[in-house]
Amino acid sequence: MGLNTEELKWIAMATAVAALLIVAATRFAAAIRLRRHRNLITDALERMCALLPEPSTKPRLQGLGHDVVEVLARQDIAALALRAKDSPAAESTEGLALLISADAVTTTVEPIHADRPDDSVWEGTAMAPSVGEHPQLKEITEQMGRSSIRQVAIGRMVLSEGDRFGFPGAEAKESLSAALDRARLAVHDAERLAEDEGPLAALAALTAITIPVPESGFPGQAVADELRTQVNTLARLGIRHHTALSHYRQAESREERR
Repeated sequence: MGLNTEELKWIAMATAVAALLIVAATRFAAAIRLRRHRNLITDALERMCALLPEPSTKPRLQGLGHDVVEVLARQDIAALALRAKDSPAAESTEGLALLISADAVTTTVEPIHADRPDDSVWEGTAMAPSVGEHPQLKEITEQMGRSSIRQVAIGRMVLSEGDRFGFPGAEAKESLSAALDRARLAVHDAERLAEDEGPLAALAALTAITIPVPESGFPGQAVADELRTQVNTLARLGIRHHTALSHYRQAESREERR
């Protein structure tokens, strides 16, 4: 039996009401997503702007990386002094303590499962081991350069997205944009430094760059995870080099006593 006109009318009305409810729900969900997105972007930009007034205060991982590289540089100077038969500085217990601490706070796996840097390059040589000549150092330098470029790009993306919401203000936006430009140029300068003066000099430059992107939360957490791995590898390499250098000093002392 077919539907009469009244029944068709009620069906059409019910369909229309259902369609309106679906459209309203969709718009409501879209409004919630937009509000969450706005909050995420504005919060990120606020924290990025907060890094601008104190450019000398590095984020925790970046500052730790710079300290680790400084220890590696001092150890390498000692190795080169031994090669030149000069009197190198005494072994630094403070430097070793910093490397061990850096390894502990940046490790993400159990020590028993941790990757150990290959120090076979230092075995069986008649010269004091140089950390600057370790092939893994060049790899870490390249990785850190790529991570820094990614960090700048992420900062640029967030800054561009803030335009949709009119945040930050014109002055803060200009300051952030200029800081990101300086960071990008500094990364390229560090990459050229690696070719001219070696990876240790490049790493010192890379870890000294001020990039106004927080390490915690959005947007910098992904890159911070990469930096944590890089700093951890550098710390472990430094510990292994310290051990290799100590063994070389001991061998030299035994030879002198003969």
